[in-house]
Amino acid sequence: MGVRPVSLYSSTRHDMLSLYQSCALCEHRCLVNRQAGERGTCKADASVRVFRHRIEYGEEPELLPCHLFYTSGCDLRCAFCIAEENAFDPSRGTLLTPSFLNDAIQWGIGQGARTLQWVGGEPTIHAPGILECMKSVDQLPPVVWKSDFYMTPETIALLEPWVSWFVADFKFGNNACAEQIASVPNYFEIVTRNLLLASQSSDLIIRHLLLPGHFECCVEPITSWLREHLPEARINLLSGYLPKWRAQRDETLNRMVTRSEFARAKNHLLSAGLALVH
Repeated sequence: MGVRPVSLYSSTRHDMLSLYQSCALCEHRCLVNRQAGERGTCKADASVRVFRHRIEYGEEPELLPCHLFYTSGCDLRCAFCIAEENAFDPSRGTLLTPSFLNDAIQWGIGQGARTLQWVGGEPTIHAPGILECMKSVDQLPPVVWKSDFYMTPETIALLEPWVSWFVADFKFGNNACAEQIASVPNYFEIVTRNLLLASQSSDLIIRHLLLPGHFECCVEPITSWLREHLPEARINLLSGYLPKWRAQRDETLNRMVTRSEFARAKNHLLSAGLALVH
């Protein structure tokens, strides 16, 4: 897929950035005025910061080579987050400006990147600022939005004109695990609602990072829901869990996933007739 010109978008700068004034970009719905310096659960203001960007060759095949931009700040607090403090501190990194983004994208295209992927942290909490910067890019590659999918339906509607692929982390198969490990309520209902919404307008890839000891509570209900509601979805079962950050102090999460655990989860998804990426 080649480079395409930036999409036309009807919102003005005032309209788009005004979404920070009563923030409901994620389902915490804090309604704080981030433009005035008020902070909600994610602790972010109205600025966007990128703590790393690089070319990636290990993503799903249709995305490669992919230019990843890592934004700081997140609406979840996953105990096993490999980005650790970078993911949760929205003040880390380089301020995202149109000139910074344009220069970085031109560099990425020169390196052979075919797609532009926003990751985090969680890019959704910065959606208005990111979209505003992308409006000024000379050549915008097809956009991949990698998210924890704890966003609001309004945010999905905001993103849809821009996004070619949604890459969704389906982390937990129930609300109890989500609240205990990531400090978010009503996780399962919110994420499954959003998966259905995103699947209606954009290509959707669903990732599940297998957690140690979470087969019955997470793998089984995720598999059952996907088989019933999104049987044609492309699923990427990830085996690369690392007991990072606070997971090192958790008696369940403080170890790697075993080969037998991964084989069991993979066979379970396949036996349900789901399409695995790898």
